[in-house]
Parts: sequence; C-alpha cells; structure tokens
Amino acid sequence: MSVNFDVVIIGAGPAGLRCAEVLSKSELSVIVLEKKSVAGPKVCAGGITAKDLRLLNIPDSIFEKTINKARLYSPHFTCNTDLGVPVVYMVNRADFGQWQLSLINSRNVTVRTNAKVTSVTGEYVEVNGNERIKYKYLVGADGAVSVVRRYLKLPVEKRLATFQYRIPVDNPPDRIEIYMHSRYFKAWYAWVFPHEKELVVGCGANPGIYPPKKLKQQFHRWLNKQGFDVSKAKYESFPISYDYRGYRFGNRFLAGEAAGLASGLTGEGIFQALVSGEEVAKTIIDPDYHSEAMDDLLRYNKIQHRVLAFLLKAGIFRNLVFDLIVWLMHLKPVNRYITKGFSGAG
Repeated sequence: MSVNFDVVIIGAGPAGLRCAEVLSKSELSVIVLEKKSVAGPKVCAGGITAKDLRLLNIPDSIFEKTINKARLYSPHFTCNTDLGVPVVYMVNRADFGQWQLSLINSRNVTVRTNAKVTSVTGEYVEVNGNERIKYKYLVGADGAVSVVRRYLKLPVEKRLATFQYRIPVDNPPDRIEIYMHSRYFKAWYAWVFPHEKELVVGCGANPGIYPPKKLKQQFHRWLNKQGFDVSKAKYESFPISYDYRGYRFGNRFLAGEAAGLASGLTGEGIFQALVSGEEVAKTIIDPDYHSEAMDDLLRYNKIQHRVLAFLLKAGIFRNLVFDLIVWLMHLKPVNRYITKGFSGAG
C-alpha cells in the first residue's frame, strides 16, 4: 500500500508538532508519524522558559508550577536568585503535547500514532513494515535516535546520558535547584525541579567522557548525601543529542534533537525544538527563506558549548570555577545577566 504527501514529519514532539502547526496554514498536505500511541509524552525534567513563551502563547492551565526562584550550589557556596518574574515553567509533557496538537489545523494535516517508521529511502518512508508513504519533503523530528539522521549517515558523537528520579512529595518547594560538583558530575550538574506533586531529581553527562555506570554510582552517592529518599520514586533514563551537523539536506530536514540542537551544557532542548520546527516549516513553504532565528539559535548553542569545553579543560580546577560562578552570582548584575541569559526572563 502506498500514499503520497507533500511533507512527511517523523515524530510528534515539540519540533514535529510546531512544524506541522506552521505548515497547517499552507496548502501543503502533511502527515505526522508518531511511533507511540499518544502524541507528546517524553521523558524529561519538564521545564520550559520565557524564551519558549515568546514562541508559543501557552495557557496558564498547562503549567504545573511557575517558578520565580532558583538556588545554585557549588562545593563551598550557595546562591539564591529571584528575578521577581518567572524563570522556569514546569509542564507535564503529555499535556503540553496534546495542547500543541490542538493548535494544528486538521484540514491538511494528518497525525497518526502507532506509526513506526521502519525504513527511509529517497522517495518514501516505510511505516510498520507494510506501508509506504511518498514525500516531497521529509522532516526528521524524531529525537536523539532519529531514523532520518541515520538515513543521512550523520553520526551522533556528542550526547548526554541522563538519569532522574520522580520523587513523590506533598508540597514541593517553589524553586529549582542546581548542584555543581566535579566529584559527582564532572563538568555537568544535578537538577531538582518541582512539579505539582513530585520532585524531579536528575543528572547527566557525556558517556564518552564520563561512563554512565560511574555517573550513576556517583549520582546515588550524591542522592544519599543530600538526603533524597528514592525508595518510592520512579526511575527514568533518556539520551540527549547535541551533535549538530546541519538541519537542511536538500528536501530533507532535521529538527530538535534529531538535528543535535539540544544544549550539551544544560540539556535544554524544548526551546531549540520549537525554533527549529518552525523554521524548517517556513523553509519548506519558501525555499529561498533565510532563517535569522536559526542563526540566533546556533549562536546561543555555540556559547553554551564553549562554556562546556572550558569546564572540561578545567580538570582539577573545575570546582574552583564552580565556586567562582556561584560567588559571582551574589552580585546582582551578574545574577540577573546569567539568569536572563538562560531563561529569557525579565
């Protein structure tokens, strides 16, 4: 069996759904293929920032918590930050995905779940091993293990392996917490994100630099030291790709983590997914379109990757760098500059 569409989008995450939403305003026929039974859910810490809200008018009903405050820890210092305006918005990814889905004009866009792409060719994709869908344009928005990226023969050498626990609590604090300590996390950090009735506590690192088994051991030592009880928590693990090698390859595109657009320093990926999904759609509609938003995004990611490279090179002096960062955060101009740079708030 074979069908034709102008655009085939693989993956119904933030990038794929944003791409479909923009394309739904065109005359192109579009199909979104999602291998899961529901569009939207994905394992992640669940934080979005003010940068995301400038792209999408997300209703307050989607937010589980609105966070104005953050607390940063280094080996010897602690700093509190409060911009007086939201820094991070906590969301349930399933709810966020379903809301994104509601924005799509179904007149020319079809969204199919339980549709696993089993192979990709230059003319069609094969779904569930028995159906061919021909395309004029193909968008890989299918995450860190993208089938489209594999078809394009693009390796993934820069990635994060992450571990986190969802710890049930009655009254989570109204702040996020970031812990930087080279002994436990090398150049990366641990996070504590409050949701409606749980704390999401996790960490991540490049497995080529910090073996996942060792990271997981150190993570549990840190959890015990901090007094986190994970006996009733839900354990999760997920990869994050930050190996960017382009997003446009003729009539084939990559968006979000499939393009390696997540941050290798912070793990942030929803903002990059929304920007790239939108810009890919605009490029498909107008092949001569030049995306200044993608230029800005790539500059933003480049700065973060330079910081990560510096921290990796710092070696035995890394904790001194972390101490200096947190100490400098006590200075209001520095505090505001760093917080606004990450969150886009204020």
